[in-house]
Amino acid sequence: MKKAGIIHLGCAKNQVDTEIILGFLKELGYTLTSSEEEADILLVNTCAFIKPALEESESNIRSLEKYKKLGKKIVVTGCLVERFKKDLESKFPFVDLFIGPGEYMNFKNLLNKDNGFTEKVITSPASNFLYTSAMTRLLFTPYSAYVKISEGCNNFCSYCTIPYIRGRMRSREIEDIVNEVEKLIRNGVKEINMISQDTTRYGEDLYGKPSLARLLSKLEKIEGDFYIRLLYLYPSRLGNEIIQLIKNSEKIVPYFDIPLQHINDEILKNMNRSYGKNEIINIWNKIRENFPDAIIRTTFIVGFPGESEKKFEELYNFIQEYYFDRLGVFPYYPEDGTKAQNLPEQIDEEEKKKRVDIIMSTQKEISKDLNKKMVNKELEVIVEGFDGRYFYGRSWREAPEVDGLIYIVGAEKKKIKMGEKVKVRIKKYKSYDLLGEIV
Repeated sequence: MKKAGIIHLGCAKNQVDTEIILGFLKELGYTLTSSEEEADILLVNTCAFIKPALEESESNIRSLEKYKKLGKKIVVTGCLVERFKKDLESKFPFVDLFIGPGEYMNFKNLLNKDNGFTEKVITSPASNFLYTSAMTRLLFTPYSAYVKISEGCNNFCSYCTIPYIRGRMRSREIEDIVNEVEKLIRNGVKEINMISQDTTRYGEDLYGKPSLARLLSKLEKIEGDFYIRLLYLYPSRLGNEIIQLIKNSEKIVPYFDIPLQHINDEILKNMNRSYGKNEIINIWNKIRENFPDAIIRTTFIVGFPGESEKKFEELYNFIQEYYFDRLGVFPYYPEDGTKAQNLPEQIDEEEKKKRVDIIMSTQKEISKDLNKKMVNKELEVIVEGFDGRYFYGRSWREAPEVDGLIYIVGAEKKKIKMGEKVKVRIKKYKSYDLLGEIV
């Protein structure tokens, strides 16, 4: 029996690709192993969005060089391949095959040993591939799934490499997405996380206008015990139609993941973001007015070119006045090929780090205060794991990987299955995590 070992890197959208690749490997007759020594093929699905992701990808590729001497096939896929295709053979001569995201439809043919490795770097425009519900997919977790509704991006933010790596936005057909969700629910999935690079723009290329509401209306009709969480909502496209649909929904939870990136109008304009501070405040107010228990998550970039002390202070004051339930912050990275790389007034690296620390330490206290308000409230929690002391999981309020966890005190004495839903009363809180007991 052939065995494959795989290293997954990158975002949730890349995780879907990894799960599809796992399905391809299964169809090729491979079983998965966590042991590099046992594997016949070792594969790294890479990320190359920003400098730290690139460095992590390269480090993981190099870690496999020693296994080449043992006769293993080394395969590299993902964003790194598309972004740096010209340099890969010379940089990693021990790798047998590089497959870009635009060639995933040919993955099985390329890996078939009878096909041979006549070329080492196989790429084509990233827009050549879009996965479908008919493809075999092996989920990382059997009860929670990401559903990627579109690929690529048309926004061309001045700091971002995604349109150059993944191509222009192209949406999956509504019927195909519905088919996939129905299949996932039949297989026991209880949580659907809708993702794309710009979820609110879904369907614009296929149907002539953004069609997220139309898609959600179809998904609402699927029977089963599950909920839908929307991720990557672009601020200026989160209109009344979507808000009212969520408000009236029994399936879509009021979790709003809205990457804002900044609050200063000049910075937003230079980022090529199509909204300003007033629009952000209006969106925040609209959500809070319509959903008393809403979760609003966002991300900010600090140290963007031209971010003076005054503009950073504007962001700092904003997050204290308009609180966010979840918040991430990243230093700006001047990525090759992006417009922002050539903007004047670049910020010192140490100053960027300082600003990240200031925002995150402030948000830590905000998060702790918000968690304090959860004491004695009851939440339905999907059990995800056991850390040797406590079972833990998440409610609709916590997105996978990026948010905190709910630890279940005393549950080890009960018969609990992974993926089971249990009602938990919150008893204690930390800055990001909650602790409770089964009701």
